[in-house]
Amino acid sequence: MLLEEIVEIIEFTDTDHFSKSLDLFNEQGIIHGKELPFLNVVFDKAPQQLAKKLSRTGFKGDVQIAKSEKTLSYVVFDSARVSLVEAVQWDDVV
Repeated sequence: MLLEEIVEIIEFTDTDHFSKSLDLFNEQGIIHGKELPFLNVVFDKAPQQLAKKLSRTGFKGDVQIAKSEKTLSYVVFDSARVSLVEAVQWDDVV
């Protein structure tokens, strides 16, 4: 899949799909990538574009995306509240 196609997917995804994830993220500062309606290819190929979309949607803080080397799943976290190491370890534990 081309980056342009992935960016279109990100931009055209209805933000109503984010409401539960948004509340959870703003409360905890971290969520699993599986809480969002995106395939791994979106996290793999366009993490910065996805983080910007989430910020514009209302995710508060410095939105970052990381992949756990242990579980190979993604976490979305506020780097002002949770460090990269903590985010990846959180995913390994949860």
